[in-house]
Amino acid sequence: MKASLKWIKEILPSLKAAPAAIEKRFNAVGLEVEAVERQAEPLDGVIVGEVKKLAPHPDADKLRVAAVFDGEKTHQVVCGAPNVKEGQRVAFAPAGLTLANGVTLEQRKIRGVESSGMICSEAELGISDEHEGILVTKPRARAGTALSKVEALDDVVLELGVTPNRPDVLSHFGLARELSAMFGLERPKASVRVRESGGDAKTHAKVSIDDKRCEKFTGRVLLGVKVGPSPTWVKRRLKQLGIRSISNVVDATNIALMELGHPLHAYDLHKVAGQKLVARAAKDGEKVTLLDGSVKTLVADDLVIADDSGPVGLAGVMGGLDSEVTDATVDILLEAAVFDPKSVRQSARRHGLHTEASHRFERGVDTEMVETALDRCAQLIVELAGGQVLKGRLVDTKGKRKPIVAPIRPERASMLIGRPFDKKEVKAALTALGLRAVKNPAAAKGKKKAKKKDLYADALFFEVPSWRLDLSLEEDLIEEVGRLYGYDNIPAIMPPGRREPFTEAPKRLAERDVREILAHEGYGECISLAFDAEHDAEAMGLDLAQAVTLANPLGEESRVMRMSLVPALLRAARLNQDNLPSVTDLALFEVGKTFAWAKPAGELPKEALRIGLLLRGNRAPVSWTEKGTPVDAFDLKGSIEAVLEHYRVEGVRWLAHEVAWLHPRSATRIDHDGRTLGLFGELHPAVAEKYGLEGAPAFVAQLELDAIVKVAGARARFVPLPKLPPAQRDLSFFVSEDVAADTVLATIRGAAGPQLERVELFDVYVGKGVPEGQKSLAVALVFRAPDRTLTDSEVDGAQKTIIAALEGELSARVRAG
Repeated sequence: MKASLKWIKEILPSLKAAPAAIEKRFNAVGLEVEAVERQAEPLDGVIVGEVKKLAPHPDADKLRVAAVFDGEKTHQVVCGAPNVKEGQRVAFAPAGLTLANGVTLEQRKIRGVESSGMICSEAELGISDEHEGILVTKPRARAGTALSKVEALDDVVLELGVTPNRPDVLSHFGLARELSAMFGLERPKASVRVRESGGDAKTHAKVSIDDKRCEKFTGRVLLGVKVGPSPTWVKRRLKQLGIRSISNVVDATNIALMELGHPLHAYDLHKVAGQKLVARAAKDGEKVTLLDGSVKTLVADDLVIADDSGPVGLAGVMGGLDSEVTDATVDILLEAAVFDPKSVRQSARRHGLHTEASHRFERGVDTEMVETALDRCAQLIVELAGGQVLKGRLVDTKGKRKPIVAPIRPERASMLIGRPFDKKEVKAALTALGLRAVKNPAAAKGKKKAKKKDLYADALFFEVPSWRLDLSLEEDLIEEVGRLYGYDNIPAIMPPGRREPFTEAPKRLAERDVREILAHEGYGECISLAFDAEHDAEAMGLDLAQAVTLANPLGEESRVMRMSLVPALLRAARLNQDNLPSVTDLALFEVGKTFAWAKPAGELPKEALRIGLLLRGNRAPVSWTEKGTPVDAFDLKGSIEAVLEHYRVEGVRWLAHEVAWLHPRSATRIDHDGRTLGLFGELHPAVAEKYGLEGAPAFVAQLELDAIVKVAGARARFVPLPKLPPAQRDLSFFVSEDVAADTVLATIRGAAGPQLERVELFDVYVGKGVPEGQKSLAVALVFRAPDRTLTDSEVDGAQKTIIAALEGELSARVRAG
C-alpha cells in the first residue's frame, strides 16, 4: 500500500517526526517500508519561470515563442500549449535537465527557431495525468524558486508491505492511528458531520439484506450533483497513490477509501431499477457486466448487489457497468456495506478479479467505520460536485458483533518478550493502541470460583477495538506490547532452559537415516506433492474406494491424496526422459507418507511412512572402460538390503508375489514373520506405457519404513574377530524349479545347528544336464565353533544332517562329486 506522509500528518497534526524517523518506526513494528518516493526528487531543477513576452512562431501556426525569465536571465522557449499567456508564472525546465519521463532537454531549433528549455505540463512532470496545457502556478510566485516549494510538491510517499492480518492499516487514518501509539500522541478521531437538506432519503431509495453474508448495508442519497473532472489537489493525491482520476464523484469514493479504509460505491440513482438495492445470493447462470466491461456468469455461491432487474455488482469486488456514474448523472445512491471475507475472496478468485475493494473486504473491515466512511464520502461529493445530501441514512443490518475481551498476564508477557513488564506498562501500551481495560468477564457474570487455581486471577482484561480483527488471544496482546515497546529494545540474553540432550523422534530419525543410506548408494532424492490423480491409483491397481479425495483440489492431477510413492517417481522419470533424452541412467528415491482410508473406514485416514525407489539405465556411465551393463532387479535388491542391514533386520524372506504394477517374472514381496516389509521388481510394461516410459525397463520398489523400524534388531555390538579357523563345504544339488532359493536356505539353517556361521547361494543353473522341471543350486557352508577347531567328523555330521533335511523336506537330490 502507498501512503502519503502529508496526508497522514493532516489527520494527525501533532506528528512532527521526520520521514526517516517514521520509516524507522514502521519497520520496527512490522509494517515494512518497501520503497520511499520523495515527490520533490523528480522535480529537482524545475523552477518557476515568468513569461515576459509571447510572440507567434514565424513558421508554425500552433507554436509560439516565449521569453521566460528564470530570476537571473531570460530564455527563448518555443511552446505549443494553448493556455500560455504573458505574465504567467509557469513550470520551467532549463536545457540539460532530465524530466520524470526520462527525456533530457537539449537546446535546439524547432522549425527554425532556437529553443532553450521547456515550459512543462503536469503530465510531463509526473505530477498528474493532466496534459492539455502547461502548469500555471501562483501569480505572485518569484521566478527562479523551486517549483516543488511553490506548489507544495514536497510529499514523501511510503510503500508499505502490509501483512494480511493487519487490514486496519490499509488507510491513512489507520496509519495515523498506529503512529499516534508509536510516538505517544493522542489518537485521532474519525468524526464527520454531513450537512443534510431536502426530504427524507427513505422516500427516494431503499437498501436491504437478503443473505447473512452481508452484515451491514448502508446508503445515502445525493441530489443535484454535477459530474465532471476533479480539482488539481484530488488528481495529484490519487496519482501519488497510483490511482487514476476518473471523475469528481468516483474520485471522492477513492479518496474516502484511502483515507478511512472502507470501500464505497456510487450508483446513478435513476439507473437502479425500482431505486432499491438488495444484497443477495446470485442465481446460477445470472450474468452481470462489470465496470471493466467484462461479463461474468454467476453461480449460486456468489454474493451480489441487485436491483429489481438483476445484479448490478459483485458484492465487495466490483460494481456494474449498467448503473455506473457518468457525466449525465444528476442523482446518486451512495453505498457502503460489510461483506463476509470468505465470500468476497471466493468470488474474486472465481472470476479472476482483484480490486482495492476486494483487497480490503477479503481481510476484513471495521464494522464501526461504515457510517463514518459513508458520511465522509457524501461530504466529499458535495464539496467536489455540488448537490445536496438528503436527510437520514438508509440502513439494514444483521445484528452487531460482540466485542472480544482478551486477558494478559504481565508475568507471562515478561517471560515471552524477555524483559520485565508491570501492569502499568502493559495497560499503557494496550490503551495507546485503542484497547479498553475492562473487568474480568467471568467475575462480571458472578461466576463462582473454580476449585482449581484460576490462571487468570491476576490478569488484566481488555476489550479489543472493532478495527483490530487480528486480536483475540493473550499471545496476541503480548505481541502488541512487545511490538510497541520495540523488538530492537529487548535485551539480548540467553533464555533459561533445562540442559537435556535432544532426542530426535524415531520416525524423523528413520527418515534421515534412510536418506543418508540411499544417497550413499547413489540415489537422488525426489520431493513431490502428496497428491495424485485418480488415474494414478487406477494405473497402480489400487482400490479407489480407499482413496482420500480432496474437497477443493488444485486440479484434476491432484484430486486424491497419494496412495503410493511410485507414481511420482514414474512422473519424474518421464520428465527426465522428455527433457534430458541423453541422460538415461536414473536412480531416484523418495521418503514420505501415503494416505488411505482403513477398512473399515475410521474417522481419519491411515498414514503410512514409506520409501519409494526407482532404477533405470546402466549401472555405471558408459566410457572406454565401461561398455554399459543394464541394471536389473538384483541391483534394486542390493539397495533394499543396505536399508535392512542398517536396521539389523534378520530372517527376511524374498517371496514371489503378484501385484498389478510389477512384472510377474520379478515381482517380489519382502516378508518378515508374515509381515510385509515391501514390494519390488521390474515395472509392469502396461504401467510403463501409461506413464510414457520408453526404452530401458524401470525397476521400482515401495518399502514400509514404519514396519522396518518396528522389526529392527538390537543395536549392533562389537564382536571380536574369530581366532579359530572356519571349516567350509560346498554343496550342489537338484531341486524342483518351484522351490524358492529362500526356502532352501531356510531349510539349511534350520537343520545345520549352531555351528553353521553362514550359508551363501553362489550358483543357480538350469539347462543341459539338469533333469526337466528342476534346477541346480550350489551353496557354500561355513562352520565355526567359538572355543575350538572343528574336526572333519563334526563338519561331516552337520553336512549329512543338512542333506537329509533337503532330501526329506524338499525332495532334493545331491549331485555326485
